[in-house]
Amino acid sequence: MRFHRSPRVRYCPDPGFLAIHPGDTLAGFQVTQLLGRGGMGEVWGARAPGTGHEVAIKVLLAKAALKPDLVARFEREALVCASIDSEYVCKLLGHDRDANGTHFLIFEKLEGESLSERLKRELYLPFAEVGPLIDDTLLGLAAAHQAGVIHRDLKPGNIFLERTRDPLRPERAKILDFGISKLSHKHGGHRDEPSLTDFDATLGSFAYMAPEQVRSAARVDQRCDIYALGAVAYRALAGRLPFEGPSAGTVIALKLDRVAPSLSEATRDHWPGALERFLAKALQREPDLRFDSAEEALVEWRACLPGAQTRRAQAAAPSLGNRPGDDEPATMTEASAEWATSATATEGSDSWRPRQ
Repeated sequence: MRFHRSPRVRYCPDPGFLAIHPGDTLAGFQVTQLLGRGGMGEVWGARAPGTGHEVAIKVLLAKAALKPDLVARFEREALVCASIDSEYVCKLLGHDRDANGTHFLIFEKLEGESLSERLKRELYLPFAEVGPLIDDTLLGLAAAHQAGVIHRDLKPGNIFLERTRDPLRPERAKILDFGISKLSHKHGGHRDEPSLTDFDATLGSFAYMAPEQVRSAARVDQRCDIYALGAVAYRALAGRLPFEGPSAGTVIALKLDRVAPSLSEATRDHWPGALERFLAKALQREPDLRFDSAEEALVEWRACLPGAQTRRAQAAAPSLGNRPGDDEPATMTEASAEWATSATATEGSDSWRPRQ
């Protein structure tokens, strides 16, 4: 689906920025505010004239548009998102390219916050809160995998916690940003993958990346997303990642060489056995030892939910912080969800720093 051209967008001589301002017309929508900016593009909030319907528009910067690999990746994201039909994946409404050659992707505008933003505010979350969010994310992954799409960059910044109007379920998790996704071989991905992957041999965020993706992003299958989902659940529950260190190199070495510690080992808390077994399987170094599909993982995850309690869930307070007596800061800094498709941003918002 295409939208109207954008006659009122002013273009800046600096290819690193677009001279877009609130009130301008962008892809037929009236711009309201800047939502985010990454190395390769900007995300703008906008409103449809007449109806007031709000959308989020991704815009590819001029400097990125000069690189065929990035243009191909951007155009492929439109095709990929259009192929996934799930209420747990951010919906693509259309795409456009104006007379100046600027590329747009128009998405539904979501109200809420990313999981990354929540984990900045609350170091860890009770299982009662994490359970439904991981359930939603697995449903979104299942839909993507059924469409032949492997996300390859699942992390808290790419999981959005959307506010709903359902009093029984006030929020829902949705997967964002398929910018570095891969099409499976059976869906024609083999033909396009080499040129896109050559742009960056280790696409994805190292903190949540499966070991095999560190070696070759081009050869991964859907099980790399299962690993990343396991790392996200671990981070949300434990307040830390399975593997942490002062540098990306250290984390990668640990990930390639060691078995992920259990939640009990990492936190010194008692956790349900079913939950420990789920994470141990999701975080296996060898893909063949993990869940084979998101559907299989979802069945096992739901088996963890009934009656599962931890001391954190039982003692959950309005504001969660460090464990009593733990004065050390988190070892991970996680910025809010933003669009970052450049090679220099493959670690995204998840960077490492040594403990103080």
